[in-house]
Amino acid sequence: MQTDLTEPLEILVLTADYFKNRADTKYEFVEIILIKGSNCQLSSGSEVYTISAENALLLKPGQSINLEQAYKLDGLVIRFQAEMLPVNFKFTSAYSSNLVSRIYEIGELSAEGIGSVIECMQWELKHSTGSKIEVLSAYLRIVLIYLSKQKSIVLGPDIKSDAVLAIRFFSLLESKYLEFKKVSDYADALAVTPNYLNKVIKRETGLSAGANIRERLIRQAKQMAAAQNANLKNIAYKLGFNDAAHFSKYFKASCGCNFTTYVKTKPLRNEAYI
Repeated sequence: MQTDLTEPLEILVLTADYFKNRADTKYEFVEIILIKGSNCQLSSGSEVYTISAENALLLKPGQSINLEQAYKLDGLVIRFQAEMLPVNFKFTSAYSSNLVSRIYEIGELSAEGIGSVIECMQWELKHSTGSKIEVLSAYLRIVLIYLSKQKSIVLGPDIKSDAVLAIRFFSLLESKYLEFKKVSDYADALAVTPNYLNKVIKRETGLSAGANIRERLIRQAKQMAAAQNANLKNIAYKLGFNDAAHFSKYFKASCGCNFTTYVKTKPLRNEAYI
C-alpha cells in the first residue's frame, strides 16, 4: 500500500491489509472509508465498534484505528489532503478547525448517490487532463453533503492521556455549563464517546461526567439563591432552563429537597458557595 498520496485525492480498494499497513504510518491526510457487504470490528483506544455494511468512517489526519475482526471485508477508501476540504463548508460536526473522526450510518439511497459520485471521481482520476483538482473538489463536496445528512457517532478516543481529557472536560464545563446539559454535548465537543468520557471522569473524580455536570449547575443555583431574591423562575432562566418546573424537578433530584425548602433553610446551612 502506498504511504504517500501521488494525487491530491486517491480512491483505493479496501482490504484488511489497509488497516494493518496504516497502523505503522503517520497519516497526514483525511480518509473516508466506505464499508460494503460485510461486518467488521474496529477499535480506537479502549473503544471497540461493530461496523455494519453500508457504514462509512471519516478519519482525520493521525486518527488511530485498528481492525479487530472482519469477514470478507469489502469497500473503498477515499483519501485526500486536508486542503481539499471545502472552504467555509457548513458541516460543523466534522469540518471545522478541529476535524472530528466519525462513523456514519449510510441509508440505501444515500449509498447509491455516494456510489455514483465515486464512479465519477474514478473516471476523472483516470481520464482527466485539466482542472482535475477543481472537479475532484466539487465531487468531494457532494460526498460530504451526503455524509452530513446521515446519523453518526464520534469515533474516539483521540486523546492520549485520560488526565488531559479530564482537564479539558472541566475547562469546558466551566465555560459551557449554562449551554451544555448532557454528557453527549461534552463528548461531542471533546471528540470522544459519552461512555468513554463517563469512565474517565469517574475514574479521575469518583463521579461520572453526568454527575459532575449536575453538581456544577446545582452549585451555581445555590450561589444564585444565596445572592439574590431566590426567584425560582429567574434562576431557572439564567441557568438555561426554559421550564421552571423542569428546573424544580432537576434541583430536587440533585439536592433531595425542593428549591423553596432549600431557600427557607439556607441560613441554617454551613455551605461554601463558589
